[in-house]
Amino acid sequence: MELLQLRYFLVAAHYQHMTKAAEHLQIAQPALSQAIHRLEIELGVSLFDRKNRSIELNESGKLLQKRLIPIISALDRIPEELKEGQNQAAHTIHLKILAASSLLTNRIIAYRAMRPDVNFQLYQSDAQTDYDVCVSAIRADSSGQEGADHMVMLEEDLYLAVPAHSPFGKMKSVRLADTRDTGYICLAGSRPIRQICNSYFDEADFTPKIIFESDSTESVRNLIAAGLGIGFWPQYSWGPLAEEWNQTSSQSHIKLLPIADQVCRRQIILTCSPHGKENPIVMDFCNFLIHNSKWL
Repeated sequence: MELLQLRYFLVAAHYQHMTKAAEHLQIAQPALSQAIHRLEIELGVSLFDRKNRSIELNESGKLLQKRLIPIISALDRIPEELKEGQNQAAHTIHLKILAASSLLTNRIIAYRAMRPDVNFQLYQSDAQTDYDVCVSAIRADSSGQEGADHMVMLEEDLYLAVPAHSPFGKMKSVRLADTRDTGYICLAGSRPIRQICNSYFDEADFTPKIIFESDSTESVRNLIAAGLGIGFWPQYSWGPLAEEWNQTSSQSHIKLLPIADQVCRRQIILTCSPHGKENPIVMDFCNFLIHNSKWL
């Protein structure tokens, strides 16, 4: 059976008049009659009862009409569905987040408020290779890291968060070497910030005493804020609490200290895949991140 034959049959079944059906299809009436006749031969049944010049669907014809209507309707919807699918794919940003997840969540919400037509598919696995944009972090003083595929979203200092009631709380700055016997709360070793911090420990020539580590930024931040240990605290990307808790009020549980004798500073970078660079929506989102890189 050919699709064209089936379409011809449905029009003939609708009009139950060959001449009117042929006029609707803008073909010659004999051509329509021949197409219906070939379909009947192929199916092995007649589809119409013919009376002089009029035709009427028989039971076989009614059954075929019933079966074909949803099938042809579904086929007719395919081009529009494909177009919609292509449009949705073009408006979906595949975002790999390896750093500044709290800030990125905040920025995604803000961007979606402006562009509700844009969707996001989020990943946090370093093994994910199919993405439009990867958000990661490097040391600000890293040499040879900046390239055409990197855009700097944000540059920020890394402070050391210490309990305000501890001996460190009375200091204005701290050397990492002086914390070698103090318990650290850290993000897990696979996260870029942990790798950056490990490089600072190596420079200070000691292995930190890790009392807790987690993949959850929120868990690490909350435990440090509760004064259960010390840890690195980014200047901007962990939110406005970092600003508030850098004050010396008696109500603060922690104090953020600059790190002496070392430049502890990182860059949050955006790396676009080749297909990401070609998508105007992806590039618009990247520009939004760069120009709105701090918490509102």
